[in-house]
This record gives sequence, C-alpha cells and structure tokens, in this order.
Amino acid sequence: MSRFAINANKAAKQLSSSTLDYTKASLIYYQQGDNDSTVAKKAAITIKAANASTESDAKEMSEYLTAVWNSYKVGSESLESFADVMAALGAKTATSMEEIAAAMEKVASVGNSVGVEFTQLSSIFATVSSVTRQSAESIGTAYKTIFARIADLKLGKTDEDGIGLGAVSSQLDAMGFKILDENQNLRDMGTVIEEIGTKWQTMNKASQTALAQAIAGKRQYTQLVALFDNWDKYQ
Repeated sequence: MSRFAINANKAAKQLSSSTLDYTKASLIYYQQGDNDSTVAKKAAITIKAANASTESDAKEMSEYLTAVWNSYKVGSESLESFADVMAALGAKTATSMEEIAAAMEKVASVGNSVGVEFTQLSSIFATVSSVTRQSAESIGTAYKTIFARIADLKLGKTDEDGIGLGAVSSQLDAMGFKILDENQNLRDMGTVIEEIGTKWQTMNKASQTALAQAIAGKRQYTQLVALFDNWDKYQ
C-alpha cells in the first residue's frame, strides 16, 4: 500500500488529478485481479475520460469502462482506443461520452454475444441518444431487451408473444433480409442491422414497422425505428 500511495501520487500529478480520484479509479481494476502495470494503464485512461466528463467521476467512469472492456475482452493494447471511440462520438453528436458509456454498461455483454461490434453498438447509442434525448439508462435497457430477445430466440426459446426464431427468419426472408446463415445459425446482428439500415429508406412505412417489430418485438421496436430513420447519423 505504501508503494501504491507513492506511485498513485506521482501518476495523479501527471494526470492533473487527485490521489484520491486515482485511487478510486484503480480500485475496481485491482479487485478484478489486474497486475500493477495494467491497473496503472486502465486508471490513467479512466482519469483522462473522467477529466473530460462533466457528469462522471473516476469511480463511475471506471465502472463504465470495465463493463465495455470486459464484455468485448479488450487486450491491453486496445484499451485506450475503445475510450477514444466513445469520446469522439460524444464530441461529434448531440450526446456525450458519459451517456454512451452508461448505455454500453447496460448492454455491452449481450450485444457482443449476438455479434454487434463495439463501434457499431457505440454508434447506435450515439445516434439514438442524439435524436431522442432519452436517458442513457433507458436506451441501454431497451437495446439490452432487444438483443436479449434475439439471444433467447437463438437458443430456441420464444418471446412473450410466442414468436420463435423460425417465424422471425421467415418474415425477414420475405422482406429480403437473412437473419440466419446457410447452416441455420444466427448471423451477426451488427451485420444484419447494417444491411437493413442501408435499405430502410426504400421501404414503405408499413414494411418498416413490420420489420422493426420482427427484430425487436412489439414493445421495443420504436428504438430500432429511431436508429433506422436516422441512418445517415449512424454512418
């Protein structure tokens, strides 16, 4: 602890932060079993992100980043680039890094499990947040529900309306979109979403609604509509 205190004080000064904030940023990473060098790297990235934030402190930011890094199994060489993507999207849209990161915390794990890449998922949140201005928690929870529904269908379950993967696949096939590959395995949802987004404006309103409901279910489909209606922002 003595050694850590000395190093934390030096690092905090270099990052224009307090030793206490640096310690808070480091704590969660030590609790996960990271070694000293990994903790120092993650803590530095966390402090930089928190310093650029108007809403999140070091402890809260460390929780956001941990959810992202762990869900996407980020190697040490890529840690900073993931934070950079969220910061860049926050700066370029009518949202913020904190909002994107808070939404990511809700859904990163299940999003990765159904094949939505980090840049795709963070861009989805930046788009929907900047358009709807709903809270990060509500957007993150909505997409968690959407992707969890897809994950359940993948496992052979049905949704609350008794709809299974076969029915969803047939409906999408009729509209010209494939949710299953030639081996009847679920394709990466990030790819499927991008294929739909590029053709969205060529469809009539009824088809758009039916398509969004087929993927997201009847309760959450408006979140997909908000994304597809603003596809240029996503791109």
